[in-house]
Amino acid sequence: MSVEQALDSEAEQNFFEYLRQALDEVCIELAEKFSLLTARGKPRKAFILDTLMKFSCYGCIMKVLTHQREDGRADMLFVQNHKLAVNLLVEELRRSLEKAGLEPNVEEEVKGVYGRPDIVVRTTATGIIIEVAKKLEILVEVKTGASFTYAQIFRYFIERPSAVLVLWRVTRRQIIVIDGEKIRGLLLIVMEAALNRGTAILNGEFKECDHNPVRNEPYIIEDAQDLVDDFLSALAETIPSIVETVLGIIRNRLGDIETSRQMVEAENIDH
Repeated sequence: MSVEQALDSEAEQNFFEYLRQALDEVCIELAEKFSLLTARGKPRKAFILDTLMKFSCYGCIMKVLTHQREDGRADMLFVQNHKLAVNLLVEELRRSLEKAGLEPNVEEEVKGVYGRPDIVVRTTATGIIIEVAKKLEILVEVKTGASFTYAQIFRYFIERPSAVLVLWRVTRRQIIVIDGEKIRGLLLIVMEAALNRGTAILNGEFKECDHNPVRNEPYIIEDAQDLVDDFLSALAETIPSIVETVLGIIRNRLGDIETSRQMVEAENIDH
């Protein structure tokens, strides 16, 4: 790496940190301004940030921030589909990683102080996070329906900018890989746009619009049997592919599995 590249890289990182801090502050201010708080009184920063990145119309942003859906809860059928997909993915990853000679541990199992696991698998509300020797983070976002927004994807990269995100759209039978390091420039543009929108809303710089971004009608499952049949079939078809995708990322980013294991052992010795 040349001096110029190093300086550019440092400037980019500094700009990223500035935008991340500024966005965090703007989201907190908007939460206070519009009483967007959780049941525990915490600002709903994720919801606010998604809104700022999703809509370019300031009027729409205002409507979303000030008019909440009456019932935003997902149907339990979707909830259980998601839980099943995540649970099976964790088990298949555990089996495949152990077969490759690594020692994966699900977060709930990592309680000892003697040694560290090769790979930590943490379950989240939307999927799983896989950490390898503190050198690589893989986020697997599990989508069991048709919904998808780039706003949510960019939000993940704001929190973990160097991660690799794997979007598993189960019923669409699609697996999409996005490398955070490769889209850093685009992420900065998205963050700056969100910051400008949030600042404008705080300063009252918006006009009413004729759009209707808030929908209160609940989603109705017209054919539950067909939905379940298609989901279970898609799940069985795509689990091998999503597991191989994750293993492939580990191999490509950290070398072969043996090299990955040696890196973990070296990391353990250092600590």
